[in-house]
Amino acid sequence: MLKELLLLALAALCASAMHIPGKTADMDFLHKQKKIYELLFFVKQNTLTDTEFYEIGRNYDIENNIDLYKDKAVAQEFLYMYRQGMLQRNAIFSPYYEEHREEVKMLFKLFYCAKDFQTFYKTAAWARLHLNDGVFTSAFSVAVFYRPDCKYMRVPAPYEIYPNLYFDSNVIQEAHRIKMTRGLTTTGVDNYDNYVIYANYSSNFVEPNLYEEYKMDYFMEDHSLNAFYYYVRQVFPFWLDMKECDIPQNFRGQFYYFQHKQLYARYILERVSNDFGCVEDFDWNKHFYPGYYSTLMYNNGMQLPQRPRYSNIPFYKYKYLKEVETLEMRIMNAIDLGYVYDKTGKQVNIYTPEGLNILANIIEGNVDSCNRRFYGMYDALARDILGFNFDHSQKNKVVPSALQCYSTSMRDPGFYRLYKRIMSYFFRYKKYMPYYTQNDLILPGVKFESVSMDKMQTYFDSCDTYINNAVDVENFKDGMKLRLKARRYCLNYKPFTYRFNINSDKESKAILKIFLGPAFDKYKENDVSYLREYYKYFVELDKFVVTLRPGSNTIERRSSDSSYTMPDMTPADVYYKKLEKAVGGSEPFTYYEKVFGFPERLYLPKGKPEGMRYKMFFYLSPFDETKVTNVELPVFGKYMMDGKPFNFPLDRPMNPRKFITPNMYYTDVFIYHTKETEKTHY
Repeated sequence: MLKELLLLALAALCASAMHIPGKTADMDFLHKQKKIYELLFFVKQNTLTDTEFYEIGRNYDIENNIDLYKDKAVAQEFLYMYRQGMLQRNAIFSPYYEEHREEVKMLFKLFYCAKDFQTFYKTAAWARLHLNDGVFTSAFSVAVFYRPDCKYMRVPAPYEIYPNLYFDSNVIQEAHRIKMTRGLTTTGVDNYDNYVIYANYSSNFVEPNLYEEYKMDYFMEDHSLNAFYYYVRQVFPFWLDMKECDIPQNFRGQFYYFQHKQLYARYILERVSNDFGCVEDFDWNKHFYPGYYSTLMYNNGMQLPQRPRYSNIPFYKYKYLKEVETLEMRIMNAIDLGYVYDKTGKQVNIYTPEGLNILANIIEGNVDSCNRRFYGMYDALARDILGFNFDHSQKNKVVPSALQCYSTSMRDPGFYRLYKRIMSYFFRYKKYMPYYTQNDLILPGVKFESVSMDKMQTYFDSCDTYINNAVDVENFKDGMKLRLKARRYCLNYKPFTYRFNINSDKESKAILKIFLGPAFDKYKENDVSYLREYYKYFVELDKFVVTLRPGSNTIERRSSDSSYTMPDMTPADVYYKKLEKAVGGSEPFTYYEKVFGFPERLYLPKGKPEGMRYKMFFYLSPFDETKVTNVELPVFGKYMMDGKPFNFPLDRPMNPRKFITPNMYYTDVFIYHTKETEKTHY
């Protein structure tokens, strides 16, 4: 078993290094990274007396060290909040509750204004012992993302910090049983106790005839996909003022739109593989079709709230219905009129290069919204209503719904109905924009001659996930000698190579984009009018720079080199072991600018054994160095911005008679699923 785990870890490390340049860590980086990692092991426990952070946190006094913070007022305000009573340790944290949000916001500010790493670490050690673990983990993670002295450092994956939000309660129960009894399945190699717990998806517990969408549980409940969404929201938490961070001010809203559009389109591709039709619309005042049945449990033993299918909005949510409908009307009016009102009542035009960012910010209701008092927090309010969880006036007794937790949002079918609604506002906005002209689209002198690729195949593979944080341990040292892994089947694909034959009349650089979309039978194979209606369901799979020489060019691109995807993260136990060896001087340690991305395993939708037809669209656009900028984000690394909108040219409806140019290529492809590895239940 140990050999198997090491091979998996080695494969992940090799894959990570494949197309992302690494850097060799110095001793300062190593010591900081090790301290950060240790703070998030067994995060529910504050009595691990054999740790460095326990001694530091127990003896540290914020008030006596107030001069070590850049903004003393922040430290004083935090101490006042702490003395008034913050969220209890056994309470459930969610950023969608105002009191919880104010606490995490205040703690982040305290972390962020620490003058040096040592002060930051001591403050974090204190908070780790004295505050709610959810508040601490959220604020600490964001601080690590944005503090300059923590650049390129990573925290354990969210499914390793909180396995209970990614694996069914029976898996967590079995982990506790093994911990208590040290069962008989241990390998006991190299002084480590290794255990594997076989995990299932929710369809093992749900009647598929009643909840048919759970046939897609392998996608909706994929731990890496849900971790990706966690990072999408945690890198830009809606409570964070981006003026404090080194990120372009007009990027936040675009990122919110782009990631949700990509995720929604990718969900549509998976629906097609399972013979599901389009996602149905909903009316706030009528039955809500999809139910949600959860087998997850919060750390304090509370089960995630359920939602029966074909349910009316519960009476205790009625008070929000008028407000959510009012916000929807204001968003629609802004799109139709072409302007929003800022905080002073001034009209701000949204049909400008910055307009999409402005619109996205008011829909999310983040701190950068131009008028949150008027446009509210639509995203958060809609989640509150559709979650069906009880409202509670006591902040320590709330039980957030799956939609109110970043790690579980995508498990709820209601998530995709909500984001179909949200995307409809963006698509309405895009509809009012002018068609792209041929001059906007063409790359003079460049033509696709042909595009070919290897056979596209998917299969189900077994994935192991480190879940030690699911159990309580006597001390840190013994806890690290225990290795608990959850194993279940995950969708994967066989990497393949694209081969592009491109003719150019001159030497130049270009940006090549690859899109994948659904194919519906009522359209012919090369019917370009198809793109006019279904452009919104195309996922951008890759985007990269190519160099073209005069004449014929043959370019190859591996699917595994996509700029948007990443292999699964190195398991926390393997990563920590490498840190220990590097600190001891026995081996070098390599880190990467990009820590996480869309799961490479999910590059392709499942397809079918007999082959499932999809459409691919390839586009070459000019590479203008004067317009290209790289936006460097925590976790996700660098995003190349080429002066065009995200998903260009499939970012708005087009005139099919004038759309296709020689620098585009449009074709049908087939994706085959290997039935021998079909998902099964353990």
